[in-house]
Amino acid sequence: MSMWAARADEGYVIGGLTKRALETLRGVPMLVESTDTRVRERLLPETYDGAEDESQWRQHATPELERLFMSRLQIVRKDLAALRQLPDTDTWILLLPDNHVNAWLASLNAARLSLYVLNDLEPKHCERGGEADCLPKQLEALWRIHFLAEIQCILMGELEELEAADDEEDDPKTGTGDPFYDGPIPPLS
Repeated sequence: MSMWAARADEGYVIGGLTKRALETLRGVPMLVESTDTRVRERLLPETYDGAEDESQWRQHATPELERLFMSRLQIVRKDLAALRQLPDTDTWILLLPDNHVNAWLASLNAARLSLYVLNDLEPKHCERGGEADCLPKQLEALWRIHFLAEIQCILMGELEELEAADDEEDDPKTGTGDPFYDGPIPPLS
């Protein structure tokens, strides 16, 4: 079974989530809350050229931005706690209410940025064919970034576009045109 999504009256239903997808979604809060300097610099970049202006910005804006990140993560955690396994399958289903979409979009974006910097990815790794230059850890990160981007697309109402792209990309021999989505994740070293 592969991932699917549908629009419901109260929000979005995403199903067919595998253990790997579940692990990735459950990792979103940890990624956003990371204290790694690279993550903090990516999520809260310098905004002013002058040291004094930057210091003032950090003093006044950073605490509020951090609270905003944390309030969004509370919503994400609540929705993740409601994940349900589909009967007689090894897949899960997630309901994301409409009033939670903005929190999810922001959190997924922050998690993708975190994965990018934590795995020393570069723009060349994200280009078509760039996976050839990736270490196994980077391939895993690219898969997770791609997966989170698909969830973002669903939440932005691009269900039809995703379905059409999936139909166009499918390779009749392997059943997929996406090496990151269905392929195995190499073991971490």
